Amino acid sequence: MRTPLFLILLSIGVLPIDAFAQQRLPAVTIVPVRAHSPLQELGCEGKSSPVRPPASPNPDPMEIPSEDLLEDATLVDPGTGELPGAASVPSPKPVAVNDSFRIAVWGDSHLAANFFTEELVKLLKVPQDMAPNVLIPANMGKAGVRLPLRKTCVSSQWKYEPGYLGGSQAAAPGPALVNMFSDEAGATLAWDVRKDAQSPGYERVRLLYQQTEVPMVVGISVDGDTEQEVTLHENAGPAVLELVAERPMAQIRLRLIDARFRFHGLELSSAQSKPFVLDVFGYPGATVASWKLANLDYLRTWFAQRPYQLVVLEFGTNEGNGKPFDLSSYRTMLTDSVRNMKTVFPGAACILIAPGDRGVLVRRSENLRKKKGAVSRALRSIAAKVKVWDRHGKRRTAGAGVAVDLYAFSKIHAAIGRVQAEVAAGAGCTAWSMQDAMGGQGHAYQWAQASPPLMAKDLIHFTVAGYRHLAKDFVRDMGWNVASPTP
Repeated sequence: MRTPLFLILLSIGVLPIDAFAQQRLPAVTIVPVRAHSPLQELGCEGKSSPVRPPASPNPDPMEIPSEDLLEDATLVDPGTGELPGAASVPSPKPVAVNDSFRIAVWGDSHLAANFFTEELVKLLKVPQDMAPNVLIPANMGKAGVRLPLRKTCVSSQWKYEPGYLGGSQAAAPGPALVNMFSDEAGATLAWDVRKDAQSPGYERVRLLYQQTEVPMVVGISVDGDTEQEVTLHENAGPAVLELVAERPMAQIRLRLIDARFRFHGLELSSAQSKPFVLDVFGYPGATVASWKLANLDYLRTWFAQRPYQLVVLEFGTNEGNGKPFDLSSYRTMLTDSVRNMKTVFPGAACILIAPGDRGVLVRRSENLRKKKGAVSRALRSIAAKVKVWDRHGKRRTAGAGVAVDLYAFSKIHAAIGRVQAEVAAGAGCTAWSMQDAMGGQGHAYQWAQASPPLMAKDLIHFTVAGYRHLAKDFVRDMGWNVASPTP
């Protein structure tokens, strides 16, 4: 059953009549469904894993540099005695929020894990029983992603389309600037939308997708009930398949029957929803280029009925991987991206979060080389091929090999933080640096050696304790009302 969008919006009171001339809205197909308490756990289709031969033990694995190596690779510029490229970065401007605020956060793997933002919710004292309307990005099933869902199932026929790569995914972006696409009949997606087994679920579940000019046929099953066949033939462009039940739904399954289907995400709505909203759109590997490349007319459609009061962009780690890193090109890309974000959300406050400090792993043989009598002949032969930087800023060579600058990414991330502060000031946004919150350049190694460790073993990401520590510093610097100050 399809209901005219005009009547839908009037009935739920979400859009004034005179706003139709000003807002472009997605086409909506409403499907009444019957919800009931599911008797079984949500089952996922089995995926066959490729058979790989067992890996041979690595006699010289990568690990965190020893204190001896770090002393030899001092970060201070021997010519000036100061940190290379150091420059003053203004303190972040406080941004007021409360428990009725609507916040959206876009970012990379630091946000995809959701530990940072979960701690923000706790620090803002949001009641645990609050069931906010929430947008779920089309990144479920992706390694490194944690979502506020009890369970998700993604069949093998789906591929991810991150917007920072450009192409069709940037021309037809979902709200999270990442899509999932399949053109194979039988491809399935399934979700248990509850937070846990005791959560009630949602009376309205909206599947966001791209409508094509060719009708599409999908199968929908709710709470294990009989599958309904639904034909989607709205106007081409952003579209919504809205499932409506008289009681909360727990489990939803989508199956492609005849479709090339570009899935943009889920919107969950409960009769018990409260005002506070925190939508988290993190994708491992993402860069801020998603905002520069996105089709803004298509993108802003998702937010015509979902305005935010605060928008946060957390990027920079993946941009810093470029070889060679071009600071001028990065500044241009960031400026264009922030301008586009402000075009979509002209009335929202905004914060740019710069990446944390980052270290460099070294071979175990290079660590052991510094310890007298602790290195075998085999490791000595390996160490002879390693080249590092000494305390005078010159390369120390024990044999032919590759130079290792243990502070290479510290310097790049510091430069990224300075550019973000400049661009933020020009756009009327606030800038905040995870690297500065850690203590500045070179502190990744200290965080990795803390007890408990605050830095992950890859020296790029953080532990759960590290993300929580950063969240406490963030709310303190923003001037937000927190449960307790940072230790």
